[in-house]
Amino acid sequence: MSQETFWILLSKKLSGEASLEELVVLENLILEHPEWQLAIQNLGEIWKYQPKKDQTEEEDAYMLHLQRMQELNVPFGNMPDQTPVVSMSGRKKMKRWYWAAAVLLVLASTWALLMKPFKGGQGQEMARQVSEITTRPGSTSKVELPDGSMVWLNAGSKLTYNKDFGKELREVTLSGEGYFDVTKMKDKPFIIHTSNINIKVLGTAFNVKAYPEDKLSETSLIRGSIEVTIKNRPNDKIILSPSEKLVVENDRVVRRGVVQKPVDAPVSPMVPMVAVNKLRYSPADSSIDEIAWMDNRLIFRNETMEELALRMERRYAVQIQIEADELKEMKVNGIFDQESVAQALEALKEMIPSINYVKEGNQIIINR
Repeated sequence: MSQETFWILLSKKLSGEASLEELVVLENLILEHPEWQLAIQNLGEIWKYQPKKDQTEEEDAYMLHLQRMQELNVPFGNMPDQTPVVSMSGRKKMKRWYWAAAVLLVLASTWALLMKPFKGGQGQEMARQVSEITTRPGSTSKVELPDGSMVWLNAGSKLTYNKDFGKELREVTLSGEGYFDVTKMKDKPFIIHTSNINIKVLGTAFNVKAYPEDKLSETSLIRGSIEVTIKNRPNDKIILSPSEKLVVENDRVVRRGVVQKPVDAPVSPMVPMVAVNKLRYSPADSSIDEIAWMDNRLIFRNETMEELALRMERRYAVQIQIEADELKEMKVNGIFDQESVAQALEALKEMIPSINYVKEGNQIIINR
């Protein structure tokens, strides 16, 4: 099956003109190429919120897009069944699914993701063997895995899994933070690998926070049960119950490419600190602090300024440098909900009147 066929079928599905047989073919294509999942969902969201208006503008833009693709020698092929329909005004109009393709082609910032797996050579084979989903700083994403499990990724995160995901095992690797709602399959456990821990589940909902630059990794269980194995303590298996959180000290921290030992590292770095705590609930609405990021809220309780700076970097897609060492370990509490980065910085200045900051573009320097 070609990418051309995939594009046609997706356009027909979004426009409501796909037959049952075409939907089955599309579903099989998606199963064969799980790396398309994020792009497909983004395109679906774009299409959903498009206002219904005259098609003339989209047709013209689509034709211009095709012309540019041809000039760049990008293969697209001849789409079948494109006989135009003549309107009462005499202007030739596209069929609705073809117009859907026009809208998506013009708006789809993820077009390159769909083109990449069809390039020849070793790169094509690698793209088909491993699927990788990433979120940039300042953004979050939602993806459905081939088994129906849903994953929400926080800013600056990466999720990878092999093409044979779901055939015998369901294994993924996470760097960053993700909320998982796992489809239950008794004979196929779902396993998450991070740099410091492995998590095994059958069907449940939980949050994993495992940024390599953080001092701690956290696994927060919302419902069901999970089994956690710590890589430096392979004989210890920890079973969490709902509303519990496992906290594991990372044996090393990567901060902008520099390996650093945690400030409060244990005597033996091969035996990380481990603790099981209760989840934190907001007294205002009983929401769970550990998954507040899914509602675009940044809650910090008794965190150091250095830890908060890392979280702000991810949320606002900025880089923050704290020049005064005494500020790095200062503890702060608060909530950023709809605040912009400028408003958040002003809020910090109100909390700590002695600080100053300079912002130039996405670079922020905080000092006394």
